[in-house]
Amino acid sequence: MKPRLAGDLSPLCFVSDGSQRAAYMGSFLWKSRSIGLWNRSRGENMLDSGAPFYDTYQTSDGQFMAVGAIEPQFYKQLLKGLELDAGELPSQMSFDDWPELRRIFTERFASKSQAEWSEIFDGTDACVTPVLSFDQVSSHPHNRERGSFMKDSSGEESPRPAPVLSRTPAEPCLTSDPVTGEHTAEVLQEYGFTSPQINQMLSAGVIECNAVKAKL
Repeated sequence: MKPRLAGDLSPLCFVSDGSQRAAYMGSFLWKSRSIGLWNRSRGENMLDSGAPFYDTYQTSDGQFMAVGAIEPQFYKQLLKGLELDAGELPSQMSFDDWPELRRIFTERFASKSQAEWSEIFDGTDACVTPVLSFDQVSSHPHNRERGSFMKDSSGEESPRPAPVLSRTPAEPCLTSDPVTGEHTAEVLQEYGFTSPQINQMLSAGVIECNAVKAKL
């Protein structure tokens, strides 16, 4: 269904589809074109890895550090951690000098390991953090302290629901997620389908039913 305009607003009714919602979600990018944030080619803008101070860099041990120091106060802390003198570098917002600034950052980050850079930037406002794997993220001190991850009854790990309210904290369900087709028969029976009908749909490949969890 495509968007439409009514001649009168009685009753007041707005009809939209996925394309309209997608367009609205892109409002920030759309408006960023007029303020210089997203008016260049792909990979050359402020937030799409074009800016050397908003990207990831490989460390000496083959890991990566994420950098997001856009504001001047954060950028100053970034240079401090990298032991770079702002007076000897191109201006932060000089687009033409970004390739040279990126080269300098790349060489500097490649001189130390991820652990070393993490220690240097820990507790600062430089907006520099380690890029973690799925196996590392739950054991990171920041996430452990906040209990950001949990394990269900089968030992499978997943992010804890957020936000966590201090006075009324939600109690997450720790049972295992249902397998595909676990409740198919149960739901169809609630809607009045008989076992022979469900078996017919199952044989035709219309539905999927887990034989262990969902017995007819």
